[in-house]
Order: sequence, then C-alpha cells, then structure tokens
Amino acid sequence: MTRVGPFIIVLGVGLAVSSLALAGLAIGQAQVPPPAAAPKSSPSPKQGTHKHAGDAAHGAHDHEHPSVPPAYSNAHIPDAVWTDSTMIAKGKEIYVAKCALCHGEKGDGNVPGAANLPLQPADLTDAKMVAEMPGNFWVWRVSEGGLVEPFKSKGSVMPAGKGELSMNDRWAVIAYAHTLSGHNGQHIASQHPELAPKPKFVTGDGTVIAVRPEKQQVVVEHGKIGAFMEAMTMGYKVIPDSLLKRVKPGDKVRFTIDTEARAITKIEPVKD
Repeated sequence: MTRVGPFIIVLGVGLAVSSLALAGLAIGQAQVPPPAAAPKSSPSPKQGTHKHAGDAAHGAHDHEHPSVPPAYSNAHIPDAVWTDSTMIAKGKEIYVAKCALCHGEKGDGNVPGAANLPLQPADLTDAKMVAEMPGNFWVWRVSEGGLVEPFKSKGSVMPAGKGELSMNDRWAVIAYAHTLSGHNGQHIASQHPELAPKPKFVTGDGTVIAVRPEKQQVVVEHGKIGAFMEAMTMGYKVIPDSLLKRVKPGDKVRFTIDTEARAITKIEPVKD
C-alpha cells in the first residue's frame, strides 16, 4: 500500500477534529454544553445541536449532523464495504497513519494531540452518534473536512480527504472507523433504525428554556419525539421568526419540526 503522510484532522447534530479527513466524519452533531453545574435557565446549545445520554464524559466533542449538501446526496457507500475484511484492514492502516493522532487508537478522541484544538475530535466510540450518520454524511465529512460550514466557523482544521485519499480509501477508513463504535455489521437501516427515513414533520411537547431572537432560535427541553429523536434540551431555528413572539421562557409548548430543515415551523403555548 502506498504510504500516505500523516495530516491533521479535526472534527459531525449534531448535527470535527484533526487528523484524517475521517476524523471529521462524526461530526458531525452540534452539542449542548454539559449541564452538570449549569442551571436549566442558562443552557447555551446551538442550532441543530443535541446531547446524547451519557455524553457527560465527552462534553467537548462536536456531534453536529447538518443536512448533507446536494453534491453528496448520492455519495452512498456500497453495503458490502462495511463488512469487507480487506477494506477494513486497509482502513485501519490509514486511520493509524492519519487519524489516531487526534482521535486516538480507540477512537474516543481523548489524546494529548487533540487537547488544544478549536473543535474537539468526534468520539467514534459513541455508538448512538455513529448510528445516526448515514453513509453519504460520512463521505461528505471525510471528503470536505473543515472547509465547509458549520464546521469551518467552529474552527475546524480538519483537512479535506478528497485531496489526499481516493474514494476507495475514504470508504475503507470510514468502514474501519465505523467498527470503533462496537458495531461490526453493515451500516444500514435494518441494523441501525436511526438511519431509516424520517417523516417530513414531527410534533413534540416541552418547556421553553430560552428565546433568542438575535439567533432566530428557541431552546426547548422536550421529551422523546417518536421516529426522530430522544428526550433532550436543544436549540432550534424557528421559521418564521415571528413565532418567537408567541412564547417565553417557562412556557409549556407544543411544536412542529420540519425534520429536513431541522427547524420549528409551528409553536404554541399549552396549558398544563
């Protein structure tokens, strides 16, 4: 195998690190700051961000999963790649050479090389996070690295893998990175329900934590929204922003989310 020189990668709600373009793959998902010592009245999640249960130990990792841009909408990884032993072995070689510096050999990102990065490496051992990322999302993140939004604005220094790796090599390193989550099967909807198509609109109930007109955003603490996401506190963009005038912190609300835009399109206070 041709030797590839190491290069830095930084990484996802999401919705981001430094080392192989793969590092950025999980990236994906923005995050809600760890609520450990923060009162409910002062969370500061970003649009499209969320925090999985058990993330407390990995609060600095970026987990943003924005929508895949049109140019990569059909960049699917062949199903067989995910379990191809030759591809996975090749991917491991690339990962060790280009990704481990920031993501660590185990993939958890807890290594000295990542400590001072503007955007912390994605935790590739986070099974829930990995399960949420479709194949074309991985390809996009590994290919474009930190050159694209919202990761560029977050300070990602992840290089674009498309300038360093062939598509076959990108598939290989993605397949290996997928195994770091503990899942050794195919990365498909039948094995990852999270990858199943989402309904266009979903409805949830929750409590308004903050209203941020300057960001066209409302922060809501809500219960589980079936077929879409678990219970969490999350900041959502609101379209149109005039809807923000209908609610205030502390209100119990019912809201409708456009799952493709990841934005609230309807929100109303409700009585207990």
